[in-house]
Order: sequence, then structure tokens, then C-alpha cells
Amino acid sequence: MTSDGPIGIMCALPQEQELLLAAIGDPDPLPHPGIEARQGSLDDHLVVIAAAGVGKVNAAITATLMVERLGCRALVLSGVAGGLSAEASIGDIVIADRLIDIDYGRLTPEGRIVYQPGVLPIPEERPAPGYLVPEPLLGRLRERLAETGLEATLGTILTTDAYLASPRERDELAGEWDGLAVEMEGSALCGVAERFGVPWLVVRALSDRAGEDSLDDFTAFVDAAAADSARLVRELLPVFD
Repeated sequence: MTSDGPIGIMCALPQEQELLLAAIGDPDPLPHPGIEARQGSLDDHLVVIAAAGVGKVNAAITATLMVERLGCRALVLSGVAGGLSAEASIGDIVIADRLIDIDYGRLTPEGRIVYQPGVLPIPEERPAPGYLVPEPLLGRLRERLAETGLEATLGTILTTDAYLASPRERDELAGEWDGLAVEMEGSALCGVAERFGVPWLVVRALSDRAGEDSLDDFTAFVDAAAADSARLVRELLPVFD
């Protein structure tokens, strides 16, 4: 990794990277084992765009290879998510200022106690869970949104291994964590980025409301939501300069 290396943009689904690849025009394939990635210039920024596949394991492997093998100096996750907040609507865009892995922790008779991944889940050790965007980058992000007039909400995004299609659990997660969106890859990218000491952003457009109709909504709106996320990511690349 070098200070003039590419910005790595990771997507889980093919729909999430199509608009980004199309904007590059003729990206160069990067033939590295274990990763499907292409490199090119996106709005005068050197980028690597990689298809991770769904889930935290795929995301962690891809993010690691992007930094370690392809020299990415920053990592961005672009794609769709389910909405948690009662005020959220399909098509809204959420940028994580905090990202929490709600799967890792300790199981007790009263339920799961969430810990930060990597922390031994015992009562004596329980730092507040969550990956936080550092303030210098957060400040540049706010400035960029203000100067471009782009609409996005900064807030908490939750990562879990399960596709959420339950109004009850959706409302519980929104209340417990003040969560705006739920997805399946973000915490893995954050963990890798922090281990390697590179900045990260997670940008999600809501394709559904994580309720009983979530699968129908996802199918109907995934393409439009993925495109919205990709467009915003392109506008945010200068925050890494």
C-alpha cells in the first residue's frame, strides 16, 4: 500500500458495480488469485473495483487482498441495504459514521450481548462495540456533502449474517442501536481496514424496509438503489485526497 495507490471500491452484488465499471469505460482486469477486480480512472481517481460476493467472509477476503495485493490506500463499500428507521424510505442513502457487527458476542439466558469483534466476550471486557469513522475523515465527508448538495444521512449501520425480513426484529434493532440500515458485509471491510490502517467508508442505498415485503421490494428496487449508491460514491472520492 502506498499513499498514491488506488482507492478500493468493493461491491457484493453485480448490480452494485455495473455503473461504476461503466463509468471507467475500459477497466483493466487484475489477474490475482482469489479476487475479481478491475482497475481504471474514475473521475480522475485511480480506483480498483472488486466483486466480493455476499457475506462477511467474502468481504473480509476481498478487502484483505485489495489492500495487501493491490495496494489500495482506502476502502469503500458501495451497495444496498435494508432500512431500519421508521423514517427511512426506499431509495434513501445512508453513510456509516458507526458500523456495528451485531452477531459477535456472548450468548446468555437473557439473550445475546454484543461485543466488538476480536474482544474476548467475557463480562470483564466489554468496550462499546462499533467501528467509527475518524473525525478528520468525517469532517471532510460532511464538507463534501454540503458543497455538492447531495442528500445522504450519516448514522449507524448494522452488519449481520442473516437477511432481515422481520418487522419485529427490524424495530428492535432500530430501537436498541439507533440503527438506520442493516446489511451483510460492512463490519468485515471495517475490520480489515482498521487492521491495515487505511480509511474506509460504507455507503448504502435502501432497497427495502427489512420487513415482510423486503424480498419483493429488494427485487423491485435493487438496481435503482445500487445505482444511487454508486453515484454518491463517485462524488465522495475526493474526501480521500
